Amino acid sequence: MTYQISNRTRGWALLAGTGLALCFAANPAFAQASADASVDSNTIIVTAQRRSEALEDVPMSVAVIPQETLSSVGVNSVRDLANVTTGFQVNNSGSYPQPAIRGVTTTNAGAYENNVALFVDGLYQTTPQILNMDLPNVQSIQILKGPQGTLYGRNATGGAILIDTIDPGRDWAGNIEAGYGRFDDKRARGYVAGPLSDRIGVSLAGTFRKTDGYYKKASRTTPGQFDGRTLGLEQESVRAKVKAELTDSFTATAGYNFTRANDPRGVFFTPIENVANSYTVPGRNTRPRGLGEVAGDAIVLDFKQHEGYLNLSLDTGIGTLRSITGYTAGNNETIYDSNGNYVPDLYIDSVVRDRTWQESVDYNINAIKNVDLIVGGNYYNIKTDYQPGRDNVVYLGPASYAPFTYPDPATTIVPLSDYRKSSHSGFFRTKKAWAVFADVTFHATDKLSINLGGRYSSETQDVSAVKDNYCTTTGGCLVGGAIVPIGGITSTPYTIATTARSSTYNKFTPRASIRYEIAPHTNIYASYSQGFRGGEWNSTLPNDNPALWRDAKQETINAYEIGLKSGGGRFHYDLSGFYYDYKNLQVSSVTFIGALTVVTLQNAPKAKIYGAEANFDYDITDNFKIRMGGTWLHARYGDGFIYTGTGVNPNQVGFNTNSNPLKTFINVASVAQDLSGLQMPRAPDFSGFVGFDFNIPNKDGGLRFAANLKYTTSYVVTDPSVWGGDPNYVAKHTANPSYTPDNTALLAGTPYVSFASKERARQAAYALVNASVTWTDPTNHYYVRAWGNNLTNITVKTHYRPSASTYIPVGEPVTYGGTVGFKF
Repeated sequence: MTYQISNRTRGWALLAGTGLALCFAANPAFAQASADASVDSNTIIVTAQRRSEALEDVPMSVAVIPQETLSSVGVNSVRDLANVTTGFQVNNSGSYPQPAIRGVTTTNAGAYENNVALFVDGLYQTTPQILNMDLPNVQSIQILKGPQGTLYGRNATGGAILIDTIDPGRDWAGNIEAGYGRFDDKRARGYVAGPLSDRIGVSLAGTFRKTDGYYKKASRTTPGQFDGRTLGLEQESVRAKVKAELTDSFTATAGYNFTRANDPRGVFFTPIENVANSYTVPGRNTRPRGLGEVAGDAIVLDFKQHEGYLNLSLDTGIGTLRSITGYTAGNNETIYDSNGNYVPDLYIDSVVRDRTWQESVDYNINAIKNVDLIVGGNYYNIKTDYQPGRDNVVYLGPASYAPFTYPDPATTIVPLSDYRKSSHSGFFRTKKAWAVFADVTFHATDKLSINLGGRYSSETQDVSAVKDNYCTTTGGCLVGGAIVPIGGITSTPYTIATTARSSTYNKFTPRASIRYEIAPHTNIYASYSQGFRGGEWNSTLPNDNPALWRDAKQETINAYEIGLKSGGGRFHYDLSGFYYDYKNLQVSSVTFIGALTVVTLQNAPKAKIYGAEANFDYDITDNFKIRMGGTWLHARYGDGFIYTGTGVNPNQVGFNTNSNPLKTFINVASVAQDLSGLQMPRAPDFSGFVGFDFNIPNKDGGLRFAANLKYTTSYVVTDPSVWGGDPNYVAKHTANPSYTPDNTALLAGTPYVSFASKERARQAAYALVNASVTWTDPTNHYYVRAWGNNLTNITVKTHYRPSASTYIPVGEPVTYGGTVGFKF
């Protein structure tokens, strides 16, 4: 007889097992004091292997950013960590921030999880918007490079980011600061943490930020003129936790987090290149034409998330048993105009909802001689859908429905409430994932350690979708011989019943390493690790056809790394070389079908990534510290990657001007392109940084000078499309299955044919400089900081997507301001 255990049953069994283990392990017979390892003051302690140990003893590449470095060099969010971390950067795909580690990234636009996992206080963050949030009370940030499938599980293909916030200690401590900067940037943040009694402590933190925005807002009335700044950012967050030492060995921490980020920069579609529509039509004649300029009446991206969790930790005498239970509810409201102008033609409205239950259990056993053993498991239940009534709804304005007529936008604003519903596209997805893992490190001698570990993961996805089209014609629509009034349903291309799908992904992800201490605090290591990411489904059906709705395959990566690390004194360094064998990369392309943004997921069969990294930190004196690092990277798609991309038609010239003629031709979307051997997105061949901190002390305070320079060579920002493509590929491939796309087909017979296989959505090489000067009073309680970011005033493209036209969001130009604060 065969028994099948549901994912829900597994989840409850994991919870129940945790409770029983905590109860039995609380028996005093198992309790004994644990000794803390003594380390010198220069040793950096990390938890990359789910236990506390010196950085140089960890056989993998780990970037650790000291807390005092964050504010002094303009690091206010995870996104900014790219300036002080080798091999790491963050860009966008549409409204979603996406990290890249050593070229491993996701370009999937929409409600998809990234393949670099983010954990805050041990909780896995499913929503990418957390990457944009301010960091008010950070205790430590660790960036784990390379796949982390064994210790951190699903969606850690490229690595993991671990953020831990400050716990309450035995004494009260806090920091409160306020700042003001260019573009009316108002900021305030702070935290306070301390004991309420001998066994109970509390930590409270909060942030607030509001700006006018740095984008120029195009005038509605006068072409070429601007009406101030727009796309301002609003952020606010609250983090609270209570930590209780219930016994000498049992600790419970309960927390609540609220996050709001109103950041419309990711949902404007003002075309800058390859503009398909003329500038002479009223409402389009005022459309801007340069980077950092924007137009449109519907630009909203408002994210809210509530999160609660319970962290239980029990010292059993033979190790530490930990359980983390969390629930997250997030809503992401999006309103945008896919044409990016003032014509009252259309807008799209949606609220994506994510609801996540998660449970993670691990038992860190240290009582076995010469062995560090950790066993554990986790369970996730993630539901994603749209808020009823706001399920990817397309609304048409008077410029888009019959009869065709609309007022001049320069004199009359048509309110969004006057637009008519054209369609809605509902999407429903439930992910249920569970995993068990074990990892053991055997200390063969005082100098030699060998590690083996593995995780088995299983993930099931249930998806369905529905779409209705509505009448928008004045007087009604004729459907099947009957008149359907305005707002009535004219057709239902697909239903929940016709689209219900289910898919399951299973993977065993091992790791192994060997480390040898060649001198005190200096180690060499070699490692192998594996990671995976489950498959994904498009949130919109291709061509409204359920028969074409198929999932992208799960991606996997095998990673090999060797390295040398040294620490414990004034000089820390790490050197590493790595090689990745990457298969079934999930890649997306975006097209506009009518008014609707359609994301198409596909797999690149394989890719090869290899390179070398070096990082150095040197405390020249107690008051003068320098840091630097660099990554040389070769990240290329393998053979056989046929991408559904966007090329250009040289026989159709668009309406914008540009010194590069290719950027004026009309785009040709959904064309087959052979990307074999081309550079992967967000994978510059070289990137590096150098920075310093110099203190002039005055008792416990003084004057601190800090600066950081980040340099990167050219790279593909988001979309890997090339200029060329083969519009007849499908027919030719049907006749000859071995046929591959001819990228020169679109540009044949023109002076531009040599550009056919050149990737088009690129960021040029740049150097970005941040700096600050901080004065702290002699008691080390009050401080004043003057700061400047992007002092070289570089225009950095944060997203680059050719579609019907080409739109390009950019990062902040030069900004500067001041901050005052109080700490205790």
